[in-house]
Amino acid sequence: MTTKKNDERVQAIRSNEKVGSKTLSTIEMAWTDDELITQLDDEGVATAKQAVAWALDYEGLQLEMALNARWGEDSDPELKAWEAWNE
Repeated sequence: MTTKKNDERVQAIRSNEKVGSKTLSTIEMAWTDDELITQLDDEGVATAKQAVAWALDYEGLQLEMALNARWGEDSDPELKAWEAWNE
């Protein structure tokens, strides 16, 4: 049985520079390791590379949803986050 301590997929996500530890990403702030394992298993994500791709896609969608809900000012934090994500 895979546990959070030895799941290479979670380790790969947590070490990624865009969504991993100390990034303040949605995944870092809202997902426990056990929740990530369950979600990755449910979606058939089998490898560390696939897990990072999934995490990047997920975080990008979260930022896009926030961008679509913003007031529309050029100084909106959602726009700044979106721009930083796409650098």
